[in-house]
Amino acid sequence: MTVQLKLFKTAFFRPTQMPQKADHTHHILEGQAVLYQRTGTPHWQVRYKIGSKWLRGTTKQSKLADAKKAAVELIVDAKFREKNDLPVLNKRFKAVANLAIKRMNELNAAGQGKPTFKQYIHAINKYLIPYFGRHNIDKVDYLALTKFQVWRKEEMGKDPSASAINTHNSALNRVFDEAMLRGFITKSQLPHIENKGVASERRPDFTKEEYELLIKEMRSWAKEAREGNEKQVRNLLRDYVLVLANSGMRAGTEAMNLKWQHISLAKKGATQYLLLNLNGKRGHREVPVRNSVATYLRRIQLNDPELKDMSFEELLKKGVNRFVFRVNDKDATTKFGRVFKRLLEKTELLIDKRTGKERTLYSLRHYYATRTLTFNQITPYQLAEQMGTSVGMIEKHYGHLNLHNIADKFAGGGTIEGAIGRGKLSNIRTNFT
Repeated sequence: MTVQLKLFKTAFFRPTQMPQKADHTHHILEGQAVLYQRTGTPHWQVRYKIGSKWLRGTTKQSKLADAKKAAVELIVDAKFREKNDLPVLNKRFKAVANLAIKRMNELNAAGQGKPTFKQYIHAINKYLIPYFGRHNIDKVDYLALTKFQVWRKEEMGKDPSASAINTHNSALNRVFDEAMLRGFITKSQLPHIENKGVASERRPDFTKEEYELLIKEMRSWAKEAREGNEKQVRNLLRDYVLVLANSGMRAGTEAMNLKWQHISLAKKGATQYLLLNLNGKRGHREVPVRNSVATYLRRIQLNDPELKDMSFEELLKKGVNRFVFRVNDKDATTKFGRVFKRLLEKTELLIDKRTGKERTLYSLRHYYATRTLTFNQITPYQLAEQMGTSVGMIEKHYGHLNLHNIADKFAGGGTIEGAIGRGKLSNIRTNFT
């Protein structure tokens, strides 16, 4: 054989050599899965195919033989889940909870969120993630929730209120909704969530006689204030108290967010009424309030150099973008709370003798509810809707009420002009006194 022939045979009949696999990669189950190692961890990872999708997971094993067994178990479980219409992927509660938080933050940024999202996020970070974080989302069942309730009580150092548990349950449902949306759990896997919290105790309010005493003392109390900031605060707080007691709005967020552009006039038959667009605990709502509120708002307007030259109607039509209850354009919630407490101490009205508890600005909201139900032809259902209160069974059976149809009842009759008294503000009276 010539040298040329030998070279020809060597070139074309040499046995084919398969490429060598890397030491850190191994195929198993006839190529349906691949075991591999990543830098920074001794554990073998697995990539496997279920249906038309390639999925990834960890075997949590550092030895190859153990990793192969673990991978087979993982894949068998995944195929079982697929066959029985169960989610194939398992996700940690913490990962899903963070996705739920991200979604709520995005909705808030887009102006589509709810005021309660802040409370849900706090509950998730403070209670839900610390306890359920390392659980798989599909393993949070009734037993896990029962154990969580015991842990939460120890963490808080007391029995949580029904209101707090409602917030936690709503936050938990946000996480479960996110898990369902992403296919991590199915509806049939959702656990039953209960609320066995301590019912909130009734807040202290005022009797009719106590309220009348407060109104009388506030008049002289405001006049006695030193010129400057003290006088400004006392005068504004006086009208703030009167508005709260005659509207039922929440002190704090709802009241402090109120701007002149959020106030409007409307009419039903011969009765003119005032509408407030409030944004607070339960989101946005438009509510009719007592016409006497116009008197106190008008007085606030007259104490504002930039607004005093307009009529009340002109002010509302113009839609001025200025806060109503602000001191030097700053939120006065905390300041008003402190000053109101000193006023109650001065008038010996701080402690409600019936409950033994301290009164706060929120007591005015409860006073409004009590007096309205007692002396006005308004049902509890109508009042709950007007005050933006969660009524549970009431909403279930009666649904949403059209407040404009009963606005004349909230207004108390008459006209705004009559309530203001054509600018004669010396004889101020509330419809309750």
